[in-house]
Amino acid sequence: MKPTGTVNVEIIATGDELLYGRILDTNSHWLAQRVAEMGAKLRRVTVIGDEPETIAEALHDALKRDAHFIIFSGGLGPSEDDLTVDSIGEALGRRTVIDEEGADKIRAVYRRRGITDEASHHRGVRMARVLEGSTPMHNPVGFSVGMCVEEAGKKICTLPGVPSEMRAMFDAHVAPMIEGTATSVFLACAYNVTMVWKEFFPLYREMQRDYPDMYIKNAATPPVEGEDRDKVHTIKVDLVLEASTLEEAEADMKAFIEDYMCRIEAAGGGRMAPVETQQS
Repeated sequence: MKPTGTVNVEIIATGDELLYGRILDTNSHWLAQRVAEMGAKLRRVTVIGDEPETIAEALHDALKRDAHFIIFSGGLGPSEDDLTVDSIGEALGRRTVIDEEGADKIRAVYRRRGITDEASHHRGVRMARVLEGSTPMHNPVGFSVGMCVEEAGKKICTLPGVPSEMRAMFDAHVAPMIEGTATSVFLACAYNVTMVWKEFFPLYREMQRDYPDMYIKNAATPPVEGEDRDKVHTIKVDLVLEASTLEEAEADMKAFIEDYMCRIEAAGGGRMAPVETQQS
């Protein structure tokens, strides 16, 4: 079986720009990596537009499932189509209010920048909207205020769509909540396995059978036929395992790699090299 985690998470990414393909949803990709690092299981990613009824429907659907955390990204800006907070409020029957601490920060920065007209201040303060009864999550690097609201035993968290702000707010507010709930951690890595092609897949399937609690997945590869099957090829293999602590996970991964390498040698030789991953 695959690593299961002890905390379930859903992501709901909002924004017409995502649906029109104008912006790549790197936020969900980054959140998926961070959630896994903390031993939580990402159960679903939903991408929707900025329509209030669509946001409300996505939330109602998520509340019916088994997520402990429902994380929204996007829709916390000052524009009239930034409707995430209001839409969640309508879905939950909660009133939208202004977080005064966040609003004071916005007003102060506007004044320092020489922005004094009432219309601009009113527009800026829209970024401090939260729901009545929620816990505001203040933004370390920007203006938009997030929130955490509990409903039906689940935590609903809102994060801005600007990647730098989303990441800072997740790490400051949401990550500690997930880490405080999770009782296991995930460890993920990728290796390039270089060996004779026809020997790779029998061994690969053997490793999957002998390590049923790990996620072991080779990258998609084009078919190899004829004499090329007797040649050496390099195939990327992704690995994810779950353990009680990071130290235990690292020890288990080390033992797995050593076993894999021993079996490669027994199958005729080859090598394994870690793949350097980059955060987007």
